Amino acid sequence: MPTITVRCGGREARVGFEPGARLLDVLRSESFDLAAPCGGSGKCGKCAVTLLSPDGTRERVLACRTPAAEVGERVVLVPDAAAGGVIELGGEGVKAGGLSGLAAAVDLGTTTLAVRVIDRATGETLAAAGDWSAQSGYGADVISRIKAVSKPGGLEKLSALAHKQAAQLITEACRDAGAEPGDIGEILCVGNTTMEHLFAGISPEGIGRAPYTPAAHFTDGGAAGLDAFPGARVRLAPCVSGYIGGDTVAALYAAGLDEAGPTRLLMDIGTNGELVLAHEGRLLACSVACGPAFEGAEIDCGMRAVPGAVSRVRYSAGEFWYVVIGGGEPRGICGTGIVDALAALLESGVVDGSGRLLEPEELPEGLRESVSVNKKGNVSFAFAPGLRLRAAEIRKLQLAKAAVRAGTELLMKRAGVSAEDIAEVYLAGGFGTRLDMGSAAAVGLIPPELAEKTRAVGNAALDGAQRALCTPDGFGRLAAIRERCEYVELSGSAEFSAAFVDAMPFYDDEEED
Repeated sequence: MPTITVRCGGREARVGFEPGARLLDVLRSESFDLAAPCGGSGKCGKCAVTLLSPDGTRERVLACRTPAAEVGERVVLVPDAAAGGVIELGGEGVKAGGLSGLAAAVDLGTTTLAVRVIDRATGETLAAAGDWSAQSGYGADVISRIKAVSKPGGLEKLSALAHKQAAQLITEACRDAGAEPGDIGEILCVGNTTMEHLFAGISPEGIGRAPYTPAAHFTDGGAAGLDAFPGARVRLAPCVSGYIGGDTVAALYAAGLDEAGPTRLLMDIGTNGELVLAHEGRLLACSVACGPAFEGAEIDCGMRAVPGAVSRVRYSAGEFWYVVIGGGEPRGICGTGIVDALAALLESGVVDGSGRLLEPEELPEGLRESVSVNKKGNVSFAFAPGLRLRAAEIRKLQLAKAAVRAGTELLMKRAGVSAEDIAEVYLAGGFGTRLDMGSAAAVGLIPPELAEKTRAVGNAALDGAQRALCTPDGFGRLAAIRERCEYVELSGSAEFSAAFVDAMPFYDDEEED
């Protein structure tokens, strides 16, 4: 079998490959987590690697477009970020309810996979583990994963990747907890509806086309077992619809939105935005398509929140300031930095209220040198050395924030409440954990009235799974929440379309006047 040499993050490996294999497929088969948000179609450019010749010559290529056989004697230099980064796992423990033994909670995220090994008697997290999703080479969002399933053997391949990675991480957490895999009595997995279908080995293709109907809702928790844990009962959290999955149901349980209380809003913003409004005993839910813009996948200089990524941007005293994860020179910008950068561009006047990136002659002299216009007339702004935001990318961010804002406004309208009536907003997920609420309000991602009421709740989906595992009939509580959710379908809704148009500008009507 022919082989190639791969270097990444201090690791070097000799990797074999089958004739005709793409370099991208060879790399991900060896767990090199190379990003491919477009699913390997050659459009995003994120899977670029460097081929180092024996004479020192370097060539930059796209792994998805390069046959492994063409590498020859050259060494494949994979970006350090593909060796992994920090995955926030949380897990401070929950109130236990008289159960015993060990269990594992698994978050089947589109971007990351995280697990916790839990003592059901105490509710304590004994150990946790996480990594970037092994499926990320098949695209950054669920639509890309669904397209991958349509290819021969696609479903089996993605399902096997999810099973293998979940088993590896649970085993790792067991080792750290001083436990044996055989000690795990139950495994509860939560994820969006597509990811749960893939884990169960069920095609999610119906979710990718109208009327976006899932093949299963997992109300009985049905899931295939994990070979590494033959004695464990494996269940998937029940899903509400094609785009409100078991992760949202679990997050509602963790945040207590199923319990009596004031009007509250749960937001989980990623490639899709899940929104649930709890009001007078009702749970109104909807989902909006954000695309991967907030995660950096549709931004040319976008990257994950790993060392080298700009995570904070500010405009002060006529200058742009930024913070780089781990220090040093910036290599790209992650999701929270993107929202900050957009807010700073609005504050500085480089972007106007309509979302237009101004040209150099329209700006004060101190900002003109940071704006450039290429031969095609495309405008971009340099907010850090070597990093630019383009007008087209700002438009994608504008579309994403408008979708979230419109969904929020529509749920409030259905419930007959205003932003002032909402007592608290829970922002779930890794993106929400690091998001600056002032920047989120400045770009219109959340209504300004909610900025002071919004707090990050971390991985609420994993918290909810942990709580369910430590509560008698915890799965029944998840199923009851699923039944109570009133799903508001936005596709084809004229009401949503109108709200979306209203949410596009970066200013309110009052501010414009």
